[in-house]
Amino acid sequence: MYRGSCHCQAIQYEIEHLDELEADNETLTQTDTSQLSMTVEKERLVIDCAPFSLAKLHEANGETHHVCNVCASVIFVELNPNKVRLEVTFTGHDALAEPHRQFML
Repeated sequence: MYRGSCHCQAIQYEIEHLDELEADNETLTQTDTSQLSMTVEKERLVIDCAPFSLAKLHEANGETHHVCNVCASVIFVELNPNKVRLEVTFTGHDALAEPHRQFML
């Protein structure tokens, strides 16, 4: 599972099951928190928060930044109508998900 939250914990989010090829596109960020920077389809992102907690900021370059209204953390960046970029923490494999072939003997 891949999960994340804003700094104040008002917004929680996770990414639903990823295919093997999508998981291979994750990259470690330059922090000590072992967070991963991922670009995924928007429909795979699940957000849990009060409706007033999430705000949109439209940038001049065409990106839309979704931020927390409480602590101003950037939750995710909408690159186009179908793709988002966000930082998540790996919290373990979903027991019901298909195994990744790269770990099978």
